[in-house]
Amino acid sequence: MKTIPTFEQFLNEKSYRMTGVYAAKGLVGKVMQAFRQEIKTIKYEGINVVTQEEVNKEWAKFEDTAKKIILDHVEKGAGGMDGILFVTANLFNGFAIDEVNGLNDLDPENTLYLSYEVVINVGFMDDVNGSKLKRKIDKTGMMNSPLAGKRDLIYGEYDASVNNNNLEIRDNEYIQIDRK
Repeated sequence: MKTIPTFEQFLNEKSYRMTGVYAAKGLVGKVMQAFRQEIKTIKYEGINVVTQEEVNKEWAKFEDTAKKIILDHVEKGAGGMDGILFVTANLFNGFAIDEVNGLNDLDPENTLYLSYEVVINVGFMDDVNGSKLKRKIDKTGMMNSPLAGKRDLIYGEYDASVNNNNLEIRDNEYIQIDRK
């Protein structure tokens, strides 16, 4: 059964996921949609850094949930974790004030735009052909050598020697936070 927000709940929402090219797709989009529920009532108070810190505090609390979403999705797509050597995700970075796209120049008094580039690596064991599982895990990912560190590790043991038997899922998410 799907819950439909009441009119009052809808009015209290202040943060939104962007759409189109500004919205993450696939696995990253799934993580960000879940996170959006955590920050929907955060509002922009006119000071960029304060709002950014508030969002990043919520992101830090959400990190374990994000790891679970990622690992559940990888396990489902791969048909188990037996062939997975490691999974990494740069979940510790946090959201940054968007400066690349010029979105914050549109209405700086009433709206703040934050962005986050999420990078997830799924390293497969030698006897597993990762390219066959790629589309089942995430259609937007590409096979290449992993670039991650121990800090990014959320499953298994990181090994850069998997070379091109690594699925890299990379996407940007932009959120809009209004003053209203």
